[in-house]
Amino acid sequence: MVTIQVAGEALVDIVDGVAHPGGSPMNVAVGLGRLGHDVLLQTDIGDDEHGRLIAEHVAASGVQLAAGSHTDAQTSSATVMLDESGDANYEFQLNCTLQSMASTQAALFHSGSVAAFQGPSAARIHEAFEASPAGQILSFDPNLRPELVEDRAESVKQIEKLAGLADIVKLSDEDALWLYPGWDADRILEHFLDRGASLAVITFGARGAEARTKHTEVMVPSISVRTEDTVGAGDAFMAGLLHAILDSSLAQSLRDGTELDSVELEKVMQIAAVCAGITVSRTGANPPTLDELNQFLSTTTR
Repeated sequence: MVTIQVAGEALVDIVDGVAHPGGSPMNVAVGLGRLGHDVLLQTDIGDDEHGRLIAEHVAASGVQLAAGSHTDAQTSSATVMLDESGDANYEFQLNCTLQSMASTQAALFHSGSVAAFQGPSAARIHEAFEASPAGQILSFDPNLRPELVEDRAESVKQIEKLAGLADIVKLSDEDALWLYPGWDADRILEHFLDRGASLAVITFGARGAEARTKHTEVMVPSISVRTEDTVGAGDAFMAGLLHAILDSSLAQSLRDGTELDSVELEKVMQIAAVCAGITVSRTGANPPTLDELNQFLSTTTR
């Protein structure tokens, strides 16, 4: 049985004419595959050079592409353009409808980012969340691209619908502030818990991360490493979080709807922070393997 199903966009980031596989859901799937999980990625890629690059990239991490992920449309892309001050701007060409998406009996189903709030894919992800079989853990990360938001009110509404169905909601502080201007982290975390999440998490980049349940609060620092870049750090954190949850007693608590153990939750958050830290210590969205994670943990706990 597939352990984890991930649904959402896979694309290439084109920097100085060079294509790099990307897209938040794909990055999370790759992160989980490298951590030893049986992962099925439902996405849309074309029969073109960029689609083949993505297919090779996910396969190298042990991730299986779901049936129907190969489409006639061109593979999605985000072309990075630098302005005079060196700031990056993106030109997107997105083709992700998830028209062939089928639900599975996976232990955990994760989605988020552009596909979850824009176009027909958003409706299909919502349907899959609503049709989730008993005992399946639902995970959601908005991972916004504000520049792609056409109707802010409608996008927020769609994000809140998915968050209200999810067991785990994780978002960055930038996404939190965009969604709820003027709200502090406490209010935002409580808002998602009130909407039905069992676990709500906000990441603060170099300032660490905070997790909240109805009765527990855990804060963990970021890992002290030399930062090469932050590309894919949030997705690596998400993959590490889900990996550690499935490897702990928290998974059963989420299925049962019982309170999460605070000691276990802190361990899970620390593992997620390590995954993010390893990723920022090297260039690109390059999350750790299970061996790399275990090696890092063993050297820091001696």
